Amino acid sequence: MSRGKIVIYSPCSLLAGVMTEIVGGVASRVVCCQSIEQTVATCQREEPDLVIILSIKPFLNGSGLIAEIRQRDKRRPPIYVVSWQQAENVVLSLLECGVDQYFTFPICIGRLRNKAAEELKHRYE
Repeated sequence: MSRGKIVIYSPCSLLAGVMTEIVGGVASRVVCCQSIEQTVATCQREEPDLVIILSIKPFLNGSGLIAEIRQRDKRRPPIYVVSWQQAENVVLSLLECGVDQYFTFPICIGRLRNKAAEELKHRYE
């Protein structure tokens, strides 16, 4: 049985690699993307079970990133954002635009790994 697919967006390949190590064991496949365009195309092609975005920058221009990611996928993959930003208004804005979970750095590795594992387990029950 497949354990799911995760798409990770990070403009920093080192950070994407660290995140892959954190959540990679809970998924059968992890795809890392370094641009928003690549992330959207990968999500539309791969239909991931979870999307992790390691930046709030793509949300600052009012783009419809969440809608683009979920455009063709009727399963509505959960989207997690991990960032340094801790301002309440930014976090609330992200949640209002459709982000399912927001984590701030420094993150609790075990908590993120467990959340991802539970998300994938829930999708394959």
